[in-house]
Amino acid sequence: MNCWAIIPMKSLALGKSRLSAVLGTEQRAALNRRLFGRVLQATQVHFSADRIAVVTADAFLLALIRGQGLHGLEDPGKGLNAALGFACRHAFQRGARGVVVLSSDLPLITEGDVAAMTSALGKTAACVIAPDEEEQGTNAIALSPPTADFFRFGADSFQVHLGMARAHKMAVRILRRPGLAHDLDTPESYRRFAKGELAPSGAPA
Repeated sequence: MNCWAIIPMKSLALGKSRLSAVLGTEQRAALNRRLFGRVLQATQVHFSADRIAVVTADAFLLALIRGQGLHGLEDPGKGLNAALGFACRHAFQRGARGVVVLSSDLPLITEGDVAAMTSALGKTAACVIAPDEEEQGTNAIALSPPTADFFRFGADSFQVHLGMARAHKMAVRILRRPGLAHDLDTPESYRRFAKGELAPSGAPA
């Protein structure tokens, strides 16, 4: 299957605003770069450059991504779901028959997690959802075929995406893996990450 990876990314200076109680602006920007780099590195093991799209409003990231031969897509500025729909259409128009969307703030993601999302997609109409630890949000989602109007990130998006998949008559697969479940959305999750409590034994924080 011609499958693409899509990574949405806020501007480096604006991302992780909910961590402002524990990190300053420059620290948050550095953390955003670190997390994004990890997600991109894991993605590049399984997807060639011409099948990776990063959608962002950050001019620095756009230049960096395009310089690496990836698809750097300028965020149209209408919210995350619209940005993902835009990237999904871009991929579909270039032959994609499946997409894997990965959050850019997964500190423990591995290449095995990306491979698991891709292999779980299969060859028929399907939706693979990787929920967060609380099984309220969605940290990764894969769709076949690409469906631009599918995305409903926001409050309780895990359950909302399950409903969308059923409405589109897609087979639903739920993928629970630590590398996809852990994110850094709260000061407490960041403190655990900084102390190394989230990292598996022997892995760097």
